[in-house]
Amino acid sequence: MNNTAPIWMGIAAIAGLVFVVALGVAYVLYDLGLIGAVFVAIIVAGVAGLALALGWRPARNDRVAAPVAATPAAAPAPAATSATPAASAAASGAGTKPATLAAARGGQPDDLRQLSGVGPKMEQTLHAMGIFHFDQIASWGPQELAWMDANLQGFKGRASRDGWVAQAKALAAGA
Repeated sequence: MNNTAPIWMGIAAIAGLVFVVALGVAYVLYDLGLIGAVFVAIIVAGVAGLALALGWRPARNDRVAAPVAATPAAAPAPAATSATPAASAAASGAGTKPATLAAARGGQPDDLRQLSGVGPKMEQTLHAMGIFHFDQIASWGPQELAWMDANLQGFKGRASRDGWVAQAKALAAGA
């Protein structure tokens, strides 16, 4: 059941409120007299109602999730899944997983935030995936880049869009 009033009722209510306020201001502060104050209040409320009506945009429904296909009853349930980006990335078939490290070389990772589009959250995600240095990113070919684009949870496609490989080559050469 939809419990919302039509939008025109809300616009009319707001325009009515603007009318009352404009009437009071015109009558009390500007001492226009009753007829003059009503005339001014009608104009102000009309402009406010028109602005609200022209500015109104209906809700967009383009973010509706696609229906999920039913799983056949004969298919076995998947085993326990991991929520880490690296584990979920392994499930994806796009590209080839790039070479990763268990920890940063020398215990000191490069400042990956120097790459366009990499902030603190993205840097944490890359570290969790085993990417710590510019030379790792600079060595990615098209297959590794495709894998990374497909598996950056919450940031899919970011590596290609922001040109990380070219930036990392420049940064690795200067480092």
